[in-house]
Amino acid sequence: MYNIEYLSKLLEKLVKEVEECYRNKCYIASMILYGAILETLLLCMCFAYSEQVRKTKVYQKVKRKCIKNNIRKRGFILEFTLTDLLKVSEELKWLPMKEKIENIGVFKEFKDWVMWVKETRNLVHPACWLKPDKYFGNIHKLMKTSRRKTIKKFVEISEETVGGIRELLLGKIMKDLKRKLKNKKIVIYSPFNNQN
Repeated sequence: MYNIEYLSKLLEKLVKEVEECYRNKCYIASMILYGAILETLLLCMCFAYSEQVRKTKVYQKVKRKCIKNNIRKRGFILEFTLTDLLKVSEELKWLPMKEKIENIGVFKEFKDWVMWVKETRNLVHPACWLKPDKYFGNIHKLMKTSRRKTIKKFVEISEETVGGIRELLLGKIMKDLKRKLKNKKIVIYSPFNNQN
């Protein structure tokens, strides 16, 4: 049910697509795709750490809602919204949402960067172009009135944020994998080891 291999292929496809959009100066499409990439990364984490996810408040809430509304009887992670995924990642401390970031750019906290990606991804919805954004105010007006060069910089913010998140999540997976291998006393062969 939780097919991480399929999600990995989807992730590759989305990355190629966002690169093509960026090359062709389709900047709004690029921002929307970076939001999809963020969602895919977090969904991969939920699949990889499903036991931990099942213990979260978000999972329990989504499960109750699904059962009550007869949506599904299992596979509740598939019903997570991007907001749900972000709440799970905060609850399980995958992402340092409250961490202050110094001298990095326009935002002061890690959460601001993540919310930028989330809210620009919401530009896929036509209604978002007609009303103020809950987090950034008039982002829709900014998109309508900004020059292409400015919007390109907005895409670069999304790219930098999603790239950083990818590295954080990959780092967690690698750290956990090394710990599991160490606990099982499994030695990984490497041609660079000088041991005989």
